[in-house]
Amino acid sequence: MGFGIVEFTKFLIKNGFDFFAVATIEEALILRENNIKEKIIILTPYKDENDLKTLIENDIILTIDSEKQFEVVENIANKLNKKVFAHIKIDTGFSRYGFRYNDCIDTIKNIVKNSKNTVFEGIFSHFSCSLKENPSFTNTQYSRFCKVIEDLENEGISFKLKHICNSSAFFKYPNMHLNCARIGSAFTGNAIGIKSNLKKIGMMHTKILKIRELKKNEYIGYANSYKTRKNMKVGILPIGYYDGIGMSLIEQRHRFLSKVKKLILTLKDMFIDNSIMLENFKVLGQIGMYDVVIDLTNKNYKENDDIYFYTRPSFINPNVKRIYVTNKEGDIYEEN
Repeated sequence: MGFGIVEFTKFLIKNGFDFFAVATIEEALILRENNIKEKIIILTPYKDENDLKTLIENDIILTIDSEKQFEVVENIANKLNKKVFAHIKIDTGFSRYGFRYNDCIDTIKNIVKNSKNTVFEGIFSHFSCSLKENPSFTNTQYSRFCKVIEDLENEGISFKLKHICNSSAFFKYPNMHLNCARIGSAFTGNAIGIKSNLKKIGMMHTKILKIRELKKNEYIGYANSYKTRKNMKVGILPIGYYDGIGMSLIEQRHRFLSKVKKLILTLKDMFIDNSIMLENFKVLGQIGMYDVVIDLTNKNYKENDDIYFYTRPSFINPNVKRIYVTNKEGDIYEEN
């Protein structure tokens, strides 16, 4: 989520959380290496034997989505003389990972019945468009998932944990909670597609590196992307798209563009902070790799003044220093 996986996980543990989900083996191992002993599930169904061995050795709960993968897991667990905990993934329409919802009962039944070293404690799926206003396909996916669960229960196979909701779905569809939910972006206050009282956390801090006075009809930015229409005062901030500034997933998610992240080159009113700053700053021209130009005309700012603004923490370069505020007293400590 962009806050530093170790520090944020420790913060959540202090606040009563004891079960975490990760996407990659690297994330899982970082947590274990930093003495995080709580339950961790990896949502990606790794197939490589060496990767699976490492995950099993570190007591990571696995995601199983094929019979072949299950056989590898059983073999490794037998050699290590370990019990492995796992969740079964059902593909209800996302078409990435998982047993296909319409042709999986016999396979899953065979896997569970023949398991000697694997404990299947959970079953889950993932919504593909819970962000959208139209709930039609979300309802379809939920119905498909429930049907799989019902059919398996009719075969004498049940699971302790059942989950399908991400952050947006958790708020939008309380009838679909089942008995687990995977909350991620909501912790940042950035759950898309919902109306809530969530407060954004994760504020970017920089300083005004330079202030310049420009005349009318001067250009700013690559490709002469902005032309002044009057005399202006501008400020240059030493941050840019290399740091993750101006990155967005909205276009890709809702318009199905091919780029995973689209650089917003002409942001307006990007720098908005309801608590620290009372003013908006217009971004002038294209955002550079290491710099942003903002309009300071008729504003009382000087070089080296602090600038704060909200952004999506998950887009911010990991090399950008994180500072954590962890309690009501405002005690602050820095990431190591």
